[in-house]
Parts: sequence; structure tokens; C-alpha cells
Amino acid sequence: MADAASRPFAAGAIAVPLVLPVLGYLSTDVRVMFTVHLFLGAFWFGTAVLGAVVLGPVMGSLSEDANVEFAEGFVPKMNLLMEPVSVGVVGSGIGLASMMGLWASPTPSLWAAFVLAIALLVLGFGPLHKFTAGMFDEIAADNTDHERLASLNKKYGMLSLVELVLMVAIVATMSGLRWGL
Repeated sequence: MADAASRPFAAGAIAVPLVLPVLGYLSTDVRVMFTVHLFLGAFWFGTAVLGAVVLGPVMGSLSEDANVEFAEGFVPKMNLLMEPVSVGVVGSGIGLASMMGLWASPTPSLWAAFVLAIALLVLGFGPLHKFTAGMFDEIAADNTDHERLASLNKKYGMLSLVELVLMVAIVATMSGLRWGL
């Protein structure tokens, strides 16, 4: 998959989202860590919106050949990028909460955000990964099964909507954190 996405892209897609939270935490500056968390979270959320609302329907309306051509470049890059981004967001959120002393007396909003973050990781590393890996395998096959590819894409799209709902919920919990709930 790294070869299909290009090795430089794969290296950056994995390293940047994982190194940024570490650097933010090591800075001991809450503002830096907040910025890292906000940047990675906005990227994750924006990509989820784009995938669920725009790319899924577009891929579903393409011809078989155009769908495969589009997916050849898209699927490996998304698969390599979004899992490290999700870990970076959750890690930076946990680190930020620690730096702000929120774990000393966790509020219901903090616990809700934590549970939603774990649910998002399970969804991303579980069924969403399974579907994207299946799409990649189907695209890379000598004889692409277009029906299976379309089925995997449809399942991925539906679960992307679940992911999006969970992300909206986690943003709501973070608003609760801001207001001391």
C-alpha cells in the first residue's frame, strides 16, 4: 500500500500526525498542544465530512473504470493517512487534557469525549480499515470485481456517516469541556 501511495507520502502521512502531538507535549506549552490538537482534529473532521458527504457519493456514481482509476490513487493514501491522524488527534487530546489538569477531576464531558474517541478509533481501525483494505485489494487485483468494490464502497460510505455523527458528538463534548460541564 505504501508503494501505491508513494513512499514519501506514506512516510509523511505516518510521521507528521504522530510526531506533532509528541512535540506539542514536549513543548510543555498548552497553547502549542491545543494548536496541534485543533489542527489534527480539524483535518480529521474535515476529511470525514468530505469522505461521507462528497467522495462516497461521487465514487458511487462513477463508471466502473473511472471508479477503479479514482480509487487507485485515493484509497491507499487515505488508508495510510487517516489512521495516524486519528491516533494523533486522540493522543494530543489526552495529552492536552493532562497538561490542563483535567484528568485530576474529570467531568462527564471529558469522559464522554474519551469514550467517543475510543469508539472512533475502534471504528477506524476495525471495520473502516477492513473495507478500505478490501477496496485496495480489489483495485490491485488483476481482475477487479466491480460488484465487490461497489459493495465495499457503499459499506464504507455508510460507516463514514456513523463516524461523522460520532465526530459531531465529540465536538459537542469538547464544547462542554470549555464551559466546565
